Amino acid sequence: MQLQQMRHVVAVVEQRSLAAAAKTLGISQPALSKSLRRLEAYLGVKLFERTPRGMLATEFGREFAQHARAIALEVSETERAVGAIRDGREGRIAIGSAPSVIASVLPVATARLLKSRNALKITVVGGLHDRLFEWLRAGEIDAVISNLVDQPDNSDLAQETLFVDTVVVACRPGHPLLEKPKASRKTLEQFRWILPASTIVTRQHLEIALRSHGLASPSLAIETNSLAFMRAMILETDCLGYLPSVTMAPGRECAGAVPAGIDWLDWHRPVGLTLRAKSVLSPACRRLIAELRKACAEQFPTSRKTTALKVTRSASAKTADRHGLV
Repeated sequence: MQLQQMRHVVAVVEQRSLAAAAKTLGISQPALSKSLRRLEAYLGVKLFERTPRGMLATEFGREFAQHARAIALEVSETERAVGAIRDGREGRIAIGSAPSVIASVLPVATARLLKSRNALKITVVGGLHDRLFEWLRAGEIDAVISNLVDQPDNSDLAQETLFVDTVVVACRPGHPLLEKPKASRKTLEQFRWILPASTIVTRQHLEIALRSHGLASPSLAIETNSLAFMRAMILETDCLGYLPSVTMAPGRECAGAVPAGIDWLDWHRPVGLTLRAKSVLSPACRRLIAELRKACAEQFPTSRKTTALKVTRSASAKTADRHGLV
């Protein structure tokens, strides 16, 4: 049974004439008659009978036409929906993003896309590297936006740098460190830290950087993956944080915290896009990525040498809270 045969039956039921139905369908009357005979032979029933009032559907024909109409409508809607997705007018996009960048360039790019493609449905989820990459590999999300971590040459993931962010030692306004333009390494050891879990890339980078300067691991006062709580405690105490500078901009999660001026601990990290190496992206997803590139070029026009941290993730990272600072 073919879809065109269903359309043939519906046309004859509506027109009550082979000639009129054939004209509506754009085929010859003999071709239509042959199609109907084949269908009747396949079903083993008569679908029509000739009468003085034209071609009338039998009970079998009426039942068949009822279902054929529904199928034809579903097929037409499927063709329309696929065409809309193909053209990027409709569809679904799922993006995973690090919390430190989820409120910067991503909203700008998403808003621009929705202005011209308002029928799109976009899902944005925040999480840790391991969890985001797990979802990406499973096909649950289309792309990840986060700071980049070195991948092996045979990785199933492909990465692209979008912009360079700077992670800095952060403190409250009026902090004692700000009174010492060139605080010594010994002075830094006097203060305790508010940091994310040890599974988080920024914490790992800070510990590596401190060791490279002959310093001990940071003296931890509070461990939290909540940017809001981290900001509150930095502003209320003399504890130090290690924050992406984008999170300290006005209106952002850690607004009010300021750089402590410890330039030798600054990390110019690449933030970018991670995709499955062999993924086939929808046109809508490709458009969103194009808007992301534009937004990043506008907000971060300067280029700087970057360092993608190479880390070994512990087993505990797999069970870490998915809403962390990345």
